[in-house]
Amino acid sequence: MPIVSHIHTSTPQADGSTSNVVRMYDQDAREYMQVFHAPAGFDTAAKITMMIAEMDVQLAESEFQALVGL
Repeated sequence: MPIVSHIHTSTPQADGSTSNVVRMYDQDAREYMQVFHAPAGFDTAAKITMMIAEMDVQLAESEFQALVGL
């Protein structure tokens, strides 16, 4: 059950960094939230893409384990 959508909220900090919240949603509309701090100039889009890919793997592994009864 892959991530099908996400919402990214970024809050700028005084030093130019950002505080980021990513809410990812699977096909059943379950929310998975992750928070990260990023320095100024950091490629947050690449980070979010990686987070979604990692969550897809975790969800697939969990679904497989549930199906085979592990």
